[in-house]
Amino acid sequence: MANTTFGELKRLVLQRLAPRSDGQTLLAVEQAINEAQKNIARVKDFDELMVLDTTHASTTADQKLYHIEDVGTYHFDLVRPKDIYTIRLMDEGNSRKLTYVSPREIDEKVPYTEIFSTGRPKWYTRRGKYIELFRIPDDTYSLYIMHSQWPTVLSSDTTEIPYDDLDDVIVTLASDIALSIVEEGVVGNWFERAKQLLGIVLREEETRPDIFYVAQPFSARGGVFAGEYWNNPFIKHQP
Repeated sequence: MANTTFGELKRLVLQRLAPRSDGQTLLAVEQAINEAQKNIARVKDFDELMVLDTTHASTTADQKLYHIEDVGTYHFDLVRPKDIYTIRLMDEGNSRKLTYVSPREIDEKVPYTEIFSTGRPKWYTRRGKYIELFRIPDDTYSLYIMHSQWPTVLSSDTTEIPYDDLDDVIVTLASDIALSIVEEGVVGNWFERAKQLLGIVLREEETRPDIFYVAQPFSARGGVFAGEYWNNPFIKHQP
């Protein structure tokens, strides 16, 4: 089933702003629809903008920092990345999910990662637009990255929006934003407005069939691992 197009959304929003129909109003509506989509993405990562990238990202021997987009020599080439959910290092039987650690934790425990020998990475941290791997890779490994995306900026009337069944939310939110643009001085908190409009949708997401959400116990994460503690800063004791 095809999603609603940008042109159809513009028509629906303009109907709500009637009798305004000049060029300034049309530009305001186009801007408002794109802002509405972005604010919805800020509230929640919907399935339509969740991606499992299995083709772009890989490591390079002796390289620890990688830009998450297409910048520079070492990059993962992710498309409009927002939040990273998981990174898997693929090496046949030695494949593993990399464990996230905060920049503060890795800086405290391994301020100079180069003192350790290279190897198959097990941990990663995110520094702005960069991913840092530890250990520093000793070879080329494919990485499978599950991440959310920012919605693409709509410009062509024939382009379909990425969201399923959120037309009413986008139209209502975009109408509010467009009105604030054409009527100068009107200010709104569009993130809060998006949360309000998505209230019922979010409750439905929490009651999906075959999924039971439970609260996770508090965890400080850090290092109750067993192993060669003298050779690994994230291990606290011998087995």
